[in-house]
Amino acid sequence: MTGGAEFPLPYILKIPNQKNQHTTIRNNIGSARSMRAPRHPQACFLTLCALDDLADKLGMDPLDLVTQNLKLAGPRAGVYREEFDIAARLMDWKAKWRPRSKSGGEPIRRGLGLSFHTWTGTAHPAACILTVNPDGSVVISSGTQDIGTGTRTVMAIVAAETFGLQPQNIQIQVGDSTLPASAGSGGSGTAGGMGSAVRRAAVDALSALFAKIAPSLGVEANLLKASEGMITGASTAVSWKQACSMLGALPLTTHGANPGPGDLNSSGVGGVEMAEVSVDVETGVVSVDKIVAVQDCGLIINRKTTLSQCYGALIMGIGYALYEEKIMDQNLGCMLNPNVEFYRLCGIGDIGDLVVHLMSGKGYDERGIVGCGEAAVISPGAAISNAVANAIGVRVPHLPLTPDRVLGALG
Repeated sequence: MTGGAEFPLPYILKIPNQKNQHTTIRNNIGSARSMRAPRHPQACFLTLCALDDLADKLGMDPLDLVTQNLKLAGPRAGVYREEFDIAARLMDWKAKWRPRSKSGGEPIRRGLGLSFHTWTGTAHPAACILTVNPDGSVVISSGTQDIGTGTRTVMAIVAAETFGLQPQNIQIQVGDSTLPASAGSGGSGTAGGMGSAVRRAAVDALSALFAKIAPSLGVEANLLKASEGMITGASTAVSWKQACSMLGALPLTTHGANPGPGDLNSSGVGGVEMAEVSVDVETGVVSVDKIVAVQDCGLIINRKTTLSQCYGALIMGIGYALYEEKIMDQNLGCMLNPNVEFYRLCGIGDIGDLVVHLMSGKGYDERGIVGCGEAAVISPGAAISNAVANAIGVRVPHLPLTPDRVLGALG
């Protein structure tokens, strides 16, 4: 048996004059393990579903209810307001939204739901060794791992931009215990940790290279710049490889770490999501037609991999909202569906149209890297549940929203 995990309730909103009590219930079904964004999907579901029900009781559009009370969201209120405006436009919310209908109509009913969330995204401690060889090759070594999240890509892009090279010119060595010790890959902190460590190592290496070759070029080291495969300064210019050949026989090696000097990363992101669903009230089957996700993620190192993280999170969110469920034997405490034959995962036909908008530019990029790999998984449960309630006129109080539960709520 292990201790419980207290949810941050009420989620995001700092409501005055409240009292919270958390009770841990011990059981014998085995220890829980963290999924993406531990504790936040549950807290988001409980809070945003309650707000949606409140909006229904008041006869309000939930978008109006939430945006009129965003001052309770603290310093990120302005970000949420901007994100809700973008999401509403991408979903065409004002044209599509209708109050809940509790009876009549066609067997296939459509509904809209919304949610918003936050995540820390704090950079992990990290370390690397960067080597510039006399032949111009650059090698970065670290004991971290790339578990499919694009860590190698981020490391290569950061170093390449610093040196004025292309990412394919940077050799990345990770995932081996013989390499320099670093933090494990997980959560939302690997890109921030490794990206910052590589940046520091690369800046130090470039400064050392400039100091080494400046006398041969007859120019002050502080006047040299690296760009587009060239080292330039005043009236001189040499290629990157020519500059590295001036190192002599020995390579140039620097170490990078996070934390370290300079504000290269920060923490705390916010996002909003809207879901459009179709519900067959005769069978109880819920289909996701569209999800819009607008996400703040600080400085974007690689847009393709960042978008991929958000799309993957949305797919995972659809899975836990509609299909994935751990079924336990109430007498023996054994899991009855411990394999994918009976543990339902969503397939390509279950996903619908996914639209992701990344907040970037002035006011966002200056924050440095903030991890967002977990953030977008938080809201789908609440947004989809609210959309189902909007479609069928009644709340289905549990996730996943399986057909039997939908029919039970309708009954």
